[in-house]
Parts: sequence; C-alpha cells; structure tokens
Amino acid sequence: MMNPRNFYTENNLCGGRHESHMEGYEEVIKSKDIISFSYTGGDFSVLAKKINSKVEIFATGGGKYNKRDGSYFIIKYETEDNSIFKKLQEIVEKYDISKGNGHCVTVDGLPAGIGDTINILYSSGEKIYKYSNQSITISSDSIKEIFDTFHEHVKKDGYDFTSVGSNVKLFDDADKEYVQGTWNGKHFGDPIEVTFKDNKVTIKVNGKVTDNEEEYIIVEGFIQKNKKKEEKEGTTRYDYENFNGVECFSKKNWFTMTGYFYENGSSSCDLMNFKKEKPIDEE
Repeated sequence: MMNPRNFYTENNLCGGRHESHMEGYEEVIKSKDIISFSYTGGDFSVLAKKINSKVEIFATGGGKYNKRDGSYFIIKYETEDNSIFKKLQEIVEKYDISKGNGHCVTVDGLPAGIGDTINILYSSGEKIYKYSNQSITISSDSIKEIFDTFHEHVKKDGYDFTSVGSNVKLFDDADKEYVQGTWNGKHFGDPIEVTFKDNKVTIKVNGKVTDNEEEYIIVEGFIQKNKKKEEKEGTTRYDYENFNGVECFSKKNWFTMTGYFYENGSSSCDLMNFKKEKPIDEE
C-alpha cells in the first residue's frame, strides 16, 4: 500500500491541510470476496487476513499501553473459521464504505486518535482505502458494527476485548526471576546498590544500608515494599509503602531497572545488572 502522504507536496506547516485521491481506487467494487480487512480508529484496531487456508485475527484497544483498569487488550491468533469476512462485506455494502475510495486527508499538527484508516483487499485485486487524521472516514454506526463483529468472533474462539481475555502478554513487567541479583547505578552522584535475593531486597545508598532484607511485592509492574499503607482491599501500587532508599522500581529492559525517588521532588536513575542474559526473543 502506497503511503498517501507521498502525494502531498505542500509544506508541513501546523494546521496545513493536505488532501489527495489515490489513483486506481474506484467507488464501485465488483468483488464480494474480502481477503484482508483492517480498521484503525479511536482506541482500537482490528485485522482479519486470509493466509492460505487460515485466517489471522488481530485486535487491540481499550486505551493506552500502561492502562491497568482491565480494559487494555491484545488478541492475535489464527483460525480456520472465515465467516467473519461475509459479515464484514455486509457492513461494507450496508454503509456504502467504498464511497470516497482512495480519499486521504492529513491536517498538520493534530494529535493522534482523531481520524481513522480503513484498508480492505479483495481476491479480485480491488481495494478500498481511506485515511484521515482530522475526522472519521466511515460512519459511527459502521464503526460500531465492525467492532461488534470482531468482538463476537473472538468471543466465539474463547477470547475477549479485556485484559483478562487477551492471549498476548500485555505488559513487560518485572517478575521475581527477573529482579534476582545485584543492580548498580548512581543518583545525583550517589552510588546505589540494590540486591534482590528470593523475596527480599537490600538497598544501599552511598554505602549506607537504607533497607535491610525487606520483603517486596510487584504490583502493576512496580516493585514496592510488601506492606500496605492501610489494611484495606487494595490492588494498585499506591496501596503499598515505598522503600526508604530507592523508593520503588520498575523494569526498563532486560538488564536495566528504573529506580524512583519522590520524597524531595521527583527523580529517577537507571540501575543495571550486566549479568542478565538477553532473552532469546530479543536477539
């Protein structure tokens, strides 16, 4: 697919509007045999694509990556059930989605998430493609039906548009195995040494022990002291106390953690453990 932005020749000044029509994209589509359908708009994105005898299904949405209220989801799998394409074609016809085919609009300076993109490929080679970062290119009713069609399809296969219903790892959080060992760094020149052993952690700041074999807990990706501020049913990291030295931690990558300091303003530092082996899937 040619990027519609390649058609723009105006200077990208803030607020500048760039509009084009991609050649070869007709409003009359003779085929009804969809082999690939994708839509991205608002806070969700979906894809159904035929690959040989199977269909790849992908869906993501529910807010930002770091949203922890259970609404964020990612689903990706293959199925032999291709019934979704018939339902999607019914939506295309019902809402005349091929109208304005090939129309692309970009307005410079707009934040992400306002417009949408629809991209449909037929076995005949015919295509439907529309893009705008200013407003939606298809009706809100058709968007709802696309969302519902994918939602019903994945639920039938045992998944759901929720964090619990996802089948892809959502957050690259630290776990007990990851934190084990000694991590070193500096915070405004002060040497920091943090040692995790089993379920306890010892923290040294500038050579002084600030936390001696304190039990820790990992909540929402943050490593906190395993002690609640109040005896209540709490599941967020804010319900747990911070350590005295480096107040809490989170995973940055396979050999680096971030340490956070909140007492005198807000700051952070990197803590590294070069003995960590790089995961195979990151090589």
